[in-house]
Amino acid sequence: MTVEEFEQRTGYYPSCKEYAAIEQAYADFPGDKDAFCEAYRANKDGIAGQIRSSADQSYFKEIGEYVHEIRSRDAAIGTLKQQVERLTRQLEREQEWKPYEDAVGVSQKDYEELETDCNTRKMTEEEAKGLISDWYGFEKQKIRIQHTAPVYEVNRHRRLRKVGEVRREPLYNAADWNYIRFRCMQLSYESYNDSLRLCTA
Repeated sequence: MTVEEFEQRTGYYPSCKEYAAIEQAYADFPGDKDAFCEAYRANKDGIAGQIRSSADQSYFKEIGEYVHEIRSRDAAIGTLKQQVERLTRQLEREQEWKPYEDAVGVSQKDYEELETDCNTRKMTEEEAKGLISDWYGFEKQKIRIQHTAPVYEVNRHRRLRKVGEVRREPLYNAADWNYIRFRCMQLSYESYNDSLRLCTA
């Protein structure tokens, strides 16, 4: 008996799970398709209820297997995450990461000394751009003042990684004591005490 034949005879449209249970019940039924469908419509001897119960059990079994599979996957993922974290810690120790400060760049100590001097003031964007243009000949409209500088760590293999940023506002104290960090044409520069350097890190 096809599902279409069952639907025509009963007026009931079963799900795939229900029809699988219907086919099993029909195979065990001592009669033809018409008698079976009539018995189903009348729920003779509780046959319709038994079929629905069998379909429900099959559905819940499948859901249970699916939930078990998800939980097993979650447990495996959790184990893998723990392994990754452990290996990452081991790698961190092996690489011996340490704070890095560019020997030719302006140190944070020097910057803070300038910043905290009572005669130091923060420059405006336009003022800083104007000084850079006047001092070094950069086109003013192409200058982008940077207000932070990257912080790096270095490992035993001399490889760098960025771990954060520090504030680096443009500061002016005197003609020979000032600081501006800026970008121009995709390159970063530091101007410190009228000395210009290209930032390589």
